Amino acid sequence: MKNIYRFLLLFISVLVVLQNVGAQYDTTKPVKVAVFIPLYVDDIFDGYNYSLGKSNLPKNILPGLEFYNGVSMAIDSLNMEGAKVEISIYDTKQTSQTLHDLFAKPEMNNVGLIIAAITNTTELKTFADHALTRSIPLVSATYPNYVGVSANPYFVLLNSSFQAHLQGLYKHMQRFYSSNQIVAVTKKGGANENFIRTYITRLNQNNRSIPLKIKWLAIDENKMSMADFKSSLDSTKKNVVFVASPLESFGLKVVKTLSSTETYQTTAIGMPTWDNIKDLDKPECGNVEIVFSTPFLYYSQNPTLSSLVNSRYKEKYFSRPSDMVFKGFEITYHFTKLLAKHKYNLANNLSDKDFTLFNNFMLQPVKLKSASLKPDFLENKKLYFIKKQQGSVKSVI
Repeated sequence: MKNIYRFLLLFISVLVVLQNVGAQYDTTKPVKVAVFIPLYVDDIFDGYNYSLGKSNLPKNILPGLEFYNGVSMAIDSLNMEGAKVEISIYDTKQTSQTLHDLFAKPEMNNVGLIIAAITNTTELKTFADHALTRSIPLVSATYPNYVGVSANPYFVLLNSSFQAHLQGLYKHMQRFYSSNQIVAVTKKGGANENFIRTYITRLNQNNRSIPLKIKWLAIDENKMSMADFKSSLDSTKKNVVFVASPLESFGLKVVKTLSSTETYQTTAIGMPTWDNIKDLDKPECGNVEIVFSTPFLYYSQNPTLSSLVNSRYKEKYFSRPSDMVFKGFEITYHFTKLLAKHKYNLANNLSDKDFTLFNNFMLQPVKLKSASLKPDFLENKKLYFIKKQQGSVKSVI
């Protein structure tokens, strides 16, 4: 019950923020930032009355709420610094106004930066088109997709795409496991798995210097057993298994199966979705060394700041900050500071390394067709590779 009241108070503050249109720190020509978050305020409140009773908040609301908490912490930090910025926060899931209605608001005039926690491809296209039309840099903070975006140098994909992860995983295996026989495991009959196999195979065919030695293995998830792997593993050396499937259930089952015996020493390399699989830290997965990629890394990059964020968040909300809190905090602070530094020349300075907090974003232009005259978008190509076993992180690369 304490949690509901705490969130209730927070949502009241959200309503106030939405009505007051942001936080202004200086009356002398502040730069303007618009932050769009899926808050679902209309699902929580009937006017100013809380409408969910004693029930817990729906799960679809929590990511946006936590992102907002992070944005609020960034606003607090900017306020303490006396930054000359004006930040407006908008709920993308309100029922009374569309995104186009929000874009037409007077306070959107002269906005120099848009930060958006996008949730679907329709929103993605709407945001991208608006950014291109108005020549405003748009940072897509959470959605790992660029579908429908082209010839748009104002669109910034911060949460690296699936293709970027496949490229990064291939280079990682090439760097550290080029001498190994790599067993690439796919879920039998999966469309995404077929895409991954085709993509990795093409990368390997184009790599004439150090091609990987890959053996492909398709397994029925429902009938998986250690017998499916034995003919492909060697008990006398370290085995490398690349789990070529984005499905969390399949990846977890592969790791559990490989961990069921101590006969084979195995490193399992998986998708970025593995960052969300808490069961990989349980004892039944403990015999396998786990490696996966992620574009966002927090604690080890800046432990002092991480500790400060944790303590302040606990004081205010009586809980630990999630990854969405850190994203909201870091992205809002970093890019707002860059906007204040470069004013309305931000589009040409998005890769400035100043004001880095946790992650070294590596924004690079992407051309979907080699003949394109200008980039289709900018993408964060910096990936971190986490290696861990039995729940403990062994290294970060």
